[in-house]
Parts: sequence; C-alpha cells; structure tokens
Amino acid sequence: MLCTLASSAVMGQRNTIISEQSPSLLLDEARVVYLGNLERRARGIPPLRWNRQLTGAARWYSWDSTENRPVGFCGHQDTAGNWPDYRTRASGYLGNAGAENAFCGYVTPEIAIQGWMNSPGHRANLLDPNSRETGVGYYRRSDGRGYITQDFGNDPVYAPVVIENEAMTTTTPSVNLYIYDRPTSGGFAAPGAATQMMISNSPCFAGAVWEPYAATRTWTLEGGEGWRQVNVKTRDTFGRTLTVSDTIYLGAHAVLDDADLASSTRAQVTIYNAADGGAPQVQFSAGWLADNSFSTFEKLWGNGERVTDSEALGGSAFRLSPGNGESAAWVWDTAFITNTPMTGYFRLKVNDNTSGSEVARIMVQGGSSSYGPISLRGIDFTAPDRYQEFPLNFVFNPSSSDPFLMFRIWRSGSADVTFDAVSIFSAPQPASEPLTWAVPGGNYRGQGIWLRYVNGHTFSDIVEAITYSTELRVSPAELMFLAARDGESPADALLTLTQGCPPARWQVRSDTPWLRVETRDSVIIVHVDQSGLNTGVHTGAVTITPEGVTGVATINVPVRFIVVEQLFTAHLPVINR
Repeated sequence: MLCTLASSAVMGQRNTIISEQSPSLLLDEARVVYLGNLERRARGIPPLRWNRQLTGAARWYSWDSTENRPVGFCGHQDTAGNWPDYRTRASGYLGNAGAENAFCGYVTPEIAIQGWMNSPGHRANLLDPNSRETGVGYYRRSDGRGYITQDFGNDPVYAPVVIENEAMTTTTPSVNLYIYDRPTSGGFAAPGAATQMMISNSPCFAGAVWEPYAATRTWTLEGGEGWRQVNVKTRDTFGRTLTVSDTIYLGAHAVLDDADLASSTRAQVTIYNAADGGAPQVQFSAGWLADNSFSTFEKLWGNGERVTDSEALGGSAFRLSPGNGESAAWVWDTAFITNTPMTGYFRLKVNDNTSGSEVARIMVQGGSSSYGPISLRGIDFTAPDRYQEFPLNFVFNPSSSDPFLMFRIWRSGSADVTFDAVSIFSAPQPASEPLTWAVPGGNYRGQGIWLRYVNGHTFSDIVEAITYSTELRVSPAELMFLAARDGESPADALLTLTQGCPPARWQVRSDTPWLRVETRDSVIIVHVDQSGLNTGVHTGAVTITPEGVTGVATINVPVRFIVVEQLFTAHLPVINR
C-alpha cells in the first residue's frame, strides 16, 4: 500500500527522533537511495545526497506508523498531529522539505522503488529535480509488520557531491561524481554560482588545484580497501567557498561500524586561526555580501554607470559621477539574518581625495531602524583610485510595513565615487584559538568563513578562516596504571589520535621496557607489565612522532605506573538521594 504527499504547513509538538538503525535495515535504506538515484539519472535528473536529518525524520515516522497506528494505517500525519515538513524541521533539517513517499508495510527496496515509480504522485516526488537530498527510514517489527518513509529536501546553502549515485560500495577506485552547483536564489546570504572547483581525497586539499566547475567528473579514490571520502570545494566569482564531501566503501563488503554515510548540518563551526591576526577581537561572515551586480542594486538618481574593474571583488563596480546634482544608489534584500548585531563594510573609492568637504554618504536602513548617514570627505580616502572600506554597525529589524535591509550610497561632491560591494560581518568578539562560532541560523554546511581581525577602530582585510585543525592531537593527555606486584597486569589503555591537516603518518614508541604500545588505525593500545618491577611509582612516556610533514610537533604522553604489594577491594554504600 502506497501513500504520497507533496507538502504541508501544519506545525505541532516537537517529535523525538529515532536515529539508531539495525545493519540490515540500514542496508535497505541505502539501497532505496541508490535505486531511486538510478531512476533519476536514467532521466537526466541529478542524484540525491543521503541526509542524516531527513533520515531521522523518516525513521521516526516509520516507527510511529508501525507502533502507534492500527494495522492497515497508511498516511502522512503522525500521532502527534504533525506532517512531513514539521518532522523534517524537528529532526534538524533547516532547508526546504515537505514532500514524502511512504510504503505502508515492509517490502524490499526493489519493490518500494518499483511501486513508487508506478504511482504518479510518488513518481513525481522521486523524480523532482528541485530536490537535492533525501532520507529513508525503514522500520520492521519481529512479527514482520513495518513501514517505509522517504523524505526529500533542498537546502539553499548546500550543494552536495554524490559518488556513484550514492552506492554504498565500489570494487574499483575509479568513480563518477555528480557535483551540484550552488543555488542562486539571490540575497545577501546566498552563495553565487560556482565558477571553479577543486577535488581531493584529503579534507586538507593538499596538492589540489582549482579547475573550471563541471557538474560531472571522474575521480580516482585512494587505493586499498575501506571507507573513502571525496572532498569538493567550489567557489564563486567573489571567492566565496563551499566545501562538501561524500563517502563510499572501496571493496566488496562494507564494514558498517565506522560508516559516516549521510550529509548533515551543524549549528556551529570551529575556527583555528581566529587569533592569528594579533588583534584582541575578531568578526565572522559566512560570505555575506551585497554587490553592485545583484538584481536588487539600483541607481536612484543622478549620473552613474556600471564599469568593469579588475580590483572589484566580482570584477565590476558602479561609478556615480558628477552632474545633475547628487547621485544615489542602493542595494536591498528582505531575507537576511534578523535581530543580530552586524557590521557592513562599504567598499568605495574616489578619483580625487584632496577635498576636505563631503564627497559621499553611506547609510543602512534595517527595516524600521536607520543607521547613519556617515559623511565621507575626500581626505578620508588614503589615496585616489584605491578601494577603501568604511564600517557601519546595524541590526536588521524588519516589519510588515518595512521588510527591507538597504545599503544606500550618495555621491555629493565633485569627485567620482565608485561603489564595489558591502561585506557583512558579525559583531566583534574576543579572539581565541580555537574558537567555536555559533553560525546565525544554526545551519552550517561547509560554507567558507571570512574573518576580520579588529582592534578598536582598525580592522584587517578579509581573511579565509581555517576550519580544520593543523595539529596532531591525542586523548587523554596522560595515563596512570595501578597494579599489585604479584597480581595480574592492569587492563590496557587506549590513546585516540585526531589527525590535523595535512594528515600525517606517525611513529609510536615507548621509552621503558615495562611499557608496550600497539597501533590500530587512529588508536594506540598501551600495555604495562609489572614483572620484575619493585613497589613504587614508575614513570615513562609514549612518544608520537609525525612523519612526512613539517610543522607538526611531536607529542609525549606521560605514563605513571604505581606498583604496590597488594590491592584491596572496597565496597561503598549506595546512597539514594
């Protein structure tokens, strides 16, 4: 029995999402995603990327429809009265969602896809070219009763890469990639279309080079056997980047224990160069920009024309010229981040900076609130024909009568005033390293982060944030063992290594005979043996030395081994509070 739904707007109580899944049903879910993508690709439609939040919503609904509904139920409204668009948002998906397919009983992936393709409504959902991500939820009880749900989504800030139509395994390292372009929905927070891309098997992109953007590409995975990740970074005309990845198992039979298959969203991102500027404060931007080339840019009055300018961020600028009184222009948006302190950096230049009188004014209108105008004299520009940035703090508080965020520019003197763009940054905060930034809106999906280092009224140029660690880290930082001299050796301890960028090979050694080490992937197994040791405190160290990279420090983990004559077992009372 089939059930389909295109969209809904009903909201209600937040659901608890079930995220765990058995290996067999996980394989069923993966198979549905893959088979659905084959149907899409056969018709020239891009494949869908598997998404963790959509999967959580689908799994919960399949569980709810099986455990809390009578036999024969088939629908899309859950027992809390909510619909797919609510469930996907409750599970953490912040893109556009609401279309859902359901199979009202347990069937194999092949039967599910065949059934949906034979049903007009399900077929339309499965083949919708506007969808970019999907989540599938299988649920099956021991008595055989079950339910299958597939949810679809499209996140405006995310452009996924998909390896081999989201197949779970491949036996050949040569794979086909589908690389989505960034959605060009417009607005100050939206990315532009990709012009270039780079691809790497390493998240550090070591040795990768920029190449023209293309939606399809053949790529060679790292050899051997195991889970392999392909990383893709794209950038637009303004240099704004987006980094995404996908995984596939190279080998005949995937090992599911360490699988990280689905794309996901995060509410925050860790920055590793936030304190590198030598300034006490730092500002962040997810590439927020208001450019003269945007469709909402408009000359209001006076003389002005768009010009090609190699020094402009996007290669073009708008020049306001003398004549016919003042010249004025603005650029606006209605969908920017609200109720959050921001700074807009107006990027301007003049052809004559000798005047002590006003040559330009800048202003921000943030809904019902106005900021400025700030009057700029010719001598406020350090040099003629050189871009300079002027900051203006604001908060966007839209209202039903005034929903616009506007950046306004006037030319008021005898000099040409050329407007490039306004880059938008969060309010300054203390610089530290590493620093975790809570992304406004809570939807970080690999967007490149811009930094500005701030010291009072001075600020740096835009700097690209480093969002990966450049260090080799180990946890815990020290170890302690306790044993009786003639008793059994203590249980082994584990040291977990976290790779930095670029990834390094490492050599592990101990400095004393009673201390032995063994490595397994990114885990170091530490064993101690008290044979031949006197009672007392013995000290040693595990040394981890990176190989093949420069600038990565050696790590020493201190080890204390306390040997006593006898260990005693103590029984402590249980206290109920």
